[in-house]
Amino acid sequence: MKKTFVIATTFLIPLSALAQPTEKTISDIRKQYSAAQSVAKFMHSDEWMENDCHTLTLKSRINYAGGGIVEHDTEILLTRTGSNSEIPDDHNTFRPWLTRETLGGNIVVYREMLFDKTTGELTFCYQCVPLPNSSISELRYYFDNEKLIREVPENGQNVYLSTPDEILSIAGAMKKMIVNYNHVDDR
Repeated sequence: MKKTFVIATTFLIPLSALAQPTEKTISDIRKQYSAAQSVAKFMHSDEWMENDCHTLTLKSRINYAGGGIVEHDTEILLTRTGSNSEIPDDHNTFRPWLTRETLGGNIVVYREMLFDKTTGELTFCYQCVPLPNSSISELRYYFDNEKLIREVPENGQNVYLSTPDEILSIAGAMKKMIVNYNHVDDR
């Protein structure tokens, strides 16, 4: 009996120690998401600019043969805060903070991505799509250092929602676009 207890605690203690940093990271991500949503509600107002935020809006409308019209609207909430020693004039460098996307034709997918204000790394993604039975399929991904640390619900894949690898790819493309956007006005 004592041996079983010792063996069990030998394996369980390290596992619980590993879970604690993940829970703290997720708690921190939720706080960042709340802060971003609090600021985002002032979008297009004076308070929006006072919080050193800017918006880049992208809209596309494509008519696919056989698939019909698909619209893709993206709002990228940009910030200039944070620090990166590799960039000499960091305050004038935009970073994505929060994105809101609507992709749709016959089925409309809504997606938000949260980026860390300091590092610019993707930390969270929320996606949802309405289902034919009038319910909604939702999926949340939590990331740390570009690695998936939690998926809610677990294995909650839906044919219309992007996988973690696809989300990381989309986030990487978005960050590259913002880097290029930073140089639009360079002369």
